Amino acid sequence: MLIIAHRLATVIDSDRILVMDSGKGVEFDHPHNLLADEEGFFTKMVNATGAETSKQLKNIAKQKFE
Repeated sequence: MLIIAHRLATVIDSDRILVMDSGKGVEFDHPHNLLADEEGFFTKMVNATGAETSKQLKNIAKQKFE
């Protein structure tokens, strides 16, 4: 299944995420693995949601990974 979404909550529990920037794929992996890169595109997007929401999103990704 391919999901195109603008809301991180829609894709945070996906098996893999392709992060695109200016029409090019820049990251591809499980959300939990992407969040391990503090300088990554996906991490920066999640962190931009604010402290509480980013904490929730990271917890969901971690639970899905385990």
